[in-house]
Amino acid sequence: MVVGDVIDGNARRCPDRVAWTFQGTPWTWSTANERVNRLADSLLSFGLAHEDRVAFLSHNSHRLAEVYFALAKAGLIAVPINAKSVSREIAFILQDVEARALLVSKEFVPRLGPIESDLKRLRCVIGLDEGHGLPVDYEDLLSSASPSPPSSAVHEDSIRAIKYTSGTTGFPKGSISTHKQFLFNITNYLLHLPFTPEDRCLLALPMPAGVGAQLLAAYAYRACQTFILEKFDPAQVLDAIERERITRIYLVPTMIAALVNEMISRPRDLSSVRLMGYGGSPAPMALIRKAMEVLGCPFYQSFGASETGGFICYFTPEDHQHKLGSGCEPADFRGKQVTPCGREAQGFHIRIVNSEGNPLRAGEVGEMVVRGDSLMSGYWRRPQETREVLRDGWLFTGDMAKIDAEGYIHIVDRKRDMIISGGLNVYSAEVESVIQEHPAVSEVAVVGVPDPYWGEAVRAFVVRKKGETCSAEELLRFCADNLASYKRPQSIVFLEALPKTSSGKVLKVQLRSENWGEKLSPDAPHDLSLNPPAGGSL
Repeated sequence: MVVGDVIDGNARRCPDRVAWTFQGTPWTWSTANERVNRLADSLLSFGLAHEDRVAFLSHNSHRLAEVYFALAKAGLIAVPINAKSVSREIAFILQDVEARALLVSKEFVPRLGPIESDLKRLRCVIGLDEGHGLPVDYEDLLSSASPSPPSSAVHEDSIRAIKYTSGTTGFPKGSISTHKQFLFNITNYLLHLPFTPEDRCLLALPMPAGVGAQLLAAYAYRACQTFILEKFDPAQVLDAIERERITRIYLVPTMIAALVNEMISRPRDLSSVRLMGYGGSPAPMALIRKAMEVLGCPFYQSFGASETGGFICYFTPEDHQHKLGSGCEPADFRGKQVTPCGREAQGFHIRIVNSEGNPLRAGEVGEMVVRGDSLMSGYWRRPQETREVLRDGWLFTGDMAKIDAEGYIHIVDRKRDMIISGGLNVYSAEVESVIQEHPAVSEVAVVGVPDPYWGEAVRAFVVRKKGETCSAEELLRFCADNLASYKRPQSIVFLEALPKTSSGKVLKVQLRSENWGEKLSPDAPHDLSLNPPAGGSL
């Protein structure tokens, strides 16, 4: 079985049921499948071949859902680009993956101007929505294409997607996922959290972020109706739940905090919700307790990564009652205690090991390693980095964790200094490499610090070159020109020198400690309110 079989099967078994709804317009499985076939035929007509890479840059829409399934049917590799990526980040991915085509919505067309030379290598650049100004239009392609299924030879070991993440060197890496790996995690997800075709699912997470695409496929696997939101907005989410009688939704903790605020401000009827999932960043226990009280629905948490191919452990609704249900405490969104990730999922084996790779006992902190059939095949054209994380069938996640006596997994730290802000992964080395390019900067170290709204915020510690007097505002403007918004530091701290070991390694643990946080630069104050910082977006 391959991913394209999911929508084919639904078109045969329940052609007139609604597949997804976007901005009030529904598409049945029959209509959606025909449009998917037409897009697959259109892409292949440009001369694209099996496992050619096709990138796309867009917010959620019914067309983006079609893109995922069309690429799977055509045997082409999906390369999602984060909607917050700036021009240089887009160019890097297109070059590294040697993309043959790009689909883009009009909002992002201006970002293509500075990288016009990179676009000349592509067979086609397709505008997804009206008013994009590009020579090739999505709907025009579909109108002249064949509605028959493509004849491409796609098998379970064909590469389905290359999802770009980042590494400790600061250069993004593409994690490779096959059809078999992806479908294993989808079916595993449904094993732990059963769905029925009567479920009405709200998709508010961005599909290119990874989890969004997984949820789209899982909902389709059970032939559920999916209501697609272009972007997350707490008022729109609550309105949609009430209006459409939504039964399932998945968010990141930052979004749940926004829902709690909105619900307190203007209550809605959420009685239809059978299950609300969350994950993607640390979730304070106080926040989840408050959400259980205010939103009044069962919760579950899941944990995974691009490299694991999806979720590998679950903190179930029953776990929430066991760990959090002993009475909701007053909300303290600055509480440092976070919920466990959950217990090991069926089909996976999770261990905590020391630096030599030997298993540790319950309660001891070490690196989390995992074995299972959804793990990535490796990093795109990076054999050395692949060998470092995939060893004898085990994925070394880089997460420092412990397993308690009840089998709950607790993330303690991230070995590779990854920061999770608002559910999005930020890698310190990538941010450091950009800041280091500023002519006034001598040294820089970037860490994540607890934040009541984002979960973690990016903080940069900077040593200026002798005689230089650049301000925090100047560095933040520099970052704004060269980094996606979610990667930019929310605060800058200037130091005379970075704390280091005798061997010259920066002591990031010391930088994360509270006493160093008190040295925050006065001209870039850190916002500790529950609401998003000025100019912030989810």
